[in-house]
Amino acid sequence: MGHFGRILFAWWKGTELDIDSKKWRIRADILNDIAMGVDLFVLPLYPKVSTYILCATSTMKAIVGVAGGATRSALTQHHALRGNLADVASKDSAQETCVNLIASFVGLGLLTHVQNQRVLYGLFLFVTLLHIYANIKAVKAVCLRTFNEARYLIALEEYFKSGTMLSPQQVNKLERVTIGQTVSLTARVKIGCSARELAQYYRNCYDLENVIACFDSREKFLLAETRHYVGVYLHFTVKPLDIIKSYFYVASYLQDKSQLRDRFWETQNKWNEFLSMAQREGWNVQAHLLKTDEYRLDWRI
Repeated sequence: MGHFGRILFAWWKGTELDIDSKKWRIRADILNDIAMGVDLFVLPLYPKVSTYILCATSTMKAIVGVAGGATRSALTQHHALRGNLADVASKDSAQETCVNLIASFVGLGLLTHVQNQRVLYGLFLFVTLLHIYANIKAVKAVCLRTFNEARYLIALEEYFKSGTMLSPQQVNKLERVTIGQTVSLTARVKIGCSARELAQYYRNCYDLENVIACFDSREKFLLAETRHYVGVYLHFTVKPLDIIKSYFYVASYLQDKSQLRDRFWETQNKWNEFLSMAQREGWNVQAHLLKTDEYRLDWRI
């Protein structure tokens, strides 16, 4: 079951591990603690269904292996500020080995001197809660300089509200690392939609021409709102900065749904200001962690 769980989880949530590496780091730790707790507390009570319990916990641990390994790589890459990824990874591995070694000695000492089972269970619960708390504090301390949706929306909300730009340190401090988001949009956004999705909603050629006419011919994205979401359609030559820009246009459009064509240059000026402020504050705008599908179109003639 563990192998199946590993494969299915990688297929289902693989792209989100980069996008929300902090959240999945915490989720992996919590799931690992739950699996150990089930093995320790539940398994001895129900020996007749031990096979099913072990299947469930092995699946949990397999998911932990995928999520933990992937998010560790993402966060290690962030720490390798000088491009020394192998050096940072080796030191991280050595640190983990050292902690496990100390934990082994502490565990042996406790088993030798503590005979009361209830005390051992209490110690397990205490150390588990301490582990989760310490991991949340550790992840909160990480300062990522690349925009994902959560960090981008925090920065955008402050910019639209006060015209100021938050630093990466301020945004990372406000970002939630457990569940939910600090800021959310009023509509769902899909980046990298297909031509089929565009044609299904805008069946009339005149409507399609109006959508294209709302944007400068040099832009590498289009926005088109449907009943269920705001779609972002990307050109073949799109770059990461263009995708960041397209999300800025979506957020600006959802604030005021007047004609895009009438407000294009106003939004363009705001974007130029936002971009220069973001670069001054130290944001990396040459890469992004926004959820993006792989469809690319060509609407230029």
